[in-house]
Amino acid sequence: MGNRSKLVTQKFITQSNIHFLFYLLLLTSYFLPLTSYLLLITYSLLPKKMKIAIWGSYNYGNYGDDIMAVQFAKYLKSLNVEPVVYRLDKRLAQRYQIQTTESLNELLNNAEFCIIGGGGFLVENFSAPFEEDFRQLHKASIEKNCPVYPISIGGEGLGENASLSYWRREFFEGDMCQSCSVRLESDKALFKNFGKQVFYYPDVLLSVSEFWKIPRQSKQIHNNKKNQKKIINVGINIPNTLQCKLLAFQISIIASIRKDIIFHFIKTYLPSSSINSELRPKQLSSNIKYHVYSEPQSTLEFLATLDLVVSYKLHLGLTALVLGVPFYSLGGSGKATAFLSSIGADFAVWKTVDKRFKVAAFLSNPENILQAKNKFNFTIIDKLTVNSRGHLELLNQLVKNASSSFR
Repeated sequence: MGNRSKLVTQKFITQSNIHFLFYLLLLTSYFLPLTSYLLLITYSLLPKKMKIAIWGSYNYGNYGDDIMAVQFAKYLKSLNVEPVVYRLDKRLAQRYQIQTTESLNELLNNAEFCIIGGGGFLVENFSAPFEEDFRQLHKASIEKNCPVYPISIGGEGLGENASLSYWRREFFEGDMCQSCSVRLESDKALFKNFGKQVFYYPDVLLSVSEFWKIPRQSKQIHNNKKNQKKIINVGINIPNTLQCKLLAFQISIIASIRKDIIFHFIKTYLPSSSINSELRPKQLSSNIKYHVYSEPQSTLEFLATLDLVVSYKLHLGLTALVLGVPFYSLGGSGKATAFLSSIGADFAVWKTVDKRFKVAAFLSNPENILQAKNKFNFTIIDKLTVNSRGHLELLNQLVKNASSSFR
């Protein structure tokens, strides 16, 4: 009889019934002071979601970092936990219904664990603000006793030879830093030297087409008269340097001659960002346009319309490539070079010396642009895309492990 009564009680105390009781008691509490006690008891019965912290360089309004933050948060929400992102732009947080905080203590407080949600945190050239962020994370994770799992972080392909700054090494070697997943196989050796368990999976953003429900372009473009007559769209994302200003001038000349090519200069920082490191065109026209990143979905959809992306950034080019758009790196970071090398696309790396003439000559010929896609081995890219899901599968396992002890 006792077991039957308990079963009936459990059946009655569903989430919807608890919410009903909560609001009923709230209405009657004005008249019956004793119900305030019942109100607290009822509220305590409400199921609580496990909190997971997401830490990264999300305070700069950068496309690559933002899309990783949103993707990790959306995935965690699908696991029925409550993600909180550190310093994500508030408008983006509202757009994607994600909690964010500017306080590191608030981020880690009551979190079951924290993840470092992607980022080039294993590169050698590391600026002072990033170093300070790691100092704060190292100390706060110890104070809050919050374990941290780096997920899909990477370097420049230097492996164990990479020289890391003081606070990064302190953090990665410390007790709060747990097992890790890296996006370059060469980075495994570096983390093993830290005495940590490490897994390699290709970059987590290789899954953007599937995750964001944006279909990829066809894999190949065949050379025919119809394609030669089409309007060609080229994305240009280059640094605001003297050499690149010369290239931009050359592009303006090409645009004045070839009306069948539209050049879209791309800014990968939010309009609110004060960072002005990317070159923007001096003058817009019918075939010189300017795309400013405002949120991940719209920029991904924009990238999918292009025929070629030329960028010095890794994740702008990588996400374009996953959407079927060829990516050429122009004097970019070691991260971009290492990624292109990993897919057998060393031909798509333009050195700094190429900025003056080679790039302009390539971009002035529509056939070069249309045939660029055929040079990439999409069989390799497809395989890497499947394997990249390992980062999220690892995160799923971490949540399952934490759920077993969550109260």
